Amino acid sequence: MKIHLSFFIAAIVFSSCNSVKIPKTLGDTSNASSYGYHPIDPLPVWTENLQEREIDNGVLLGSMPDETIRLAIAEVTSDGALKFGSSSVGVANHNYVVILDYIKYSTDFFRVEFINEEKGEFKVLPRYEKSEIENSYDPIIRSTDDGDAVVPVYVGVGLRLTANIMVNKTGVDLGNLFSIGANASSNNIAGTLTVQTLGISGDNISSIIPMPSEINPTTIQNAILALGTIKAKLYDPNTVITPRAVGVYNYIGGSSKTINKFVSSILIERPKLSIY
Repeated sequence: MKIHLSFFIAAIVFSSCNSVKIPKTLGDTSNASSYGYHPIDPLPVWTENLQEREIDNGVLLGSMPDETIRLAIAEVTSDGALKFGSSSVGVANHNYVVILDYIKYSTDFFRVEFINEEKGEFKVLPRYEKSEIENSYDPIIRSTDDGDAVVPVYVGVGLRLTANIMVNKTGVDLGNLFSIGANASSNNIAGTLTVQTLGISGDNISSIIPMPSEINPTTIQNAILALGTIKAKLYDPNTVITPRAVGVYNYIGGSSKTINKFVSSILIERPKLSIY
């Protein structure tokens, strides 16, 4: 337990999600605020059992060879959208969402083709076409030259800690959860804290997840303990592992509409987790 707790504490202290500023148009790098990692609500994927293996938790988790912790900070805009950026300092009377993700994952991708690069317009190239067999689809074999960019999609499982924050005093460090807790005690911020599992469930998991609560040092400590406990149960045979699409990496910039288009594409054509 100490190992898992220290793992999350170290991650919170040292993690940062520094992404380049995002453009209103794809070519306007000076305004870029959406480049980089974007957590998304977990979405369904399909699992390809290439060798028709008997699948248990060990096999599923073994097909997700990478692990990381990512911290993403977003300002809530006037229209309710999330604007992810590189700043980690809160401004008074602004709302923010701070998301700490632990993910165990494999990487899939989809291709995009620019329609009007100046206006930031693009389309996602389809990955499948209807087969001659009823209710069946075949993959489209594309060359390396197809499309103008490739968008990585992270497929796996994980844990997510989300802090929804209203800043009362400018200068709050949003990049450190312990700093957030201290500022909440000083009434420099107010908000709620939520722990969410991504593709991890079961009776042994549900009882561990804390209810959403106000932000303070105690609730942050309890959330970290819950994350460490759940992570320790990943390989437990009673834990239900359901791979999900948990994030994307935006290389092309654009507004929140870009991410919404990515999400729509993932829902239309599910990403794939290959099991060898």
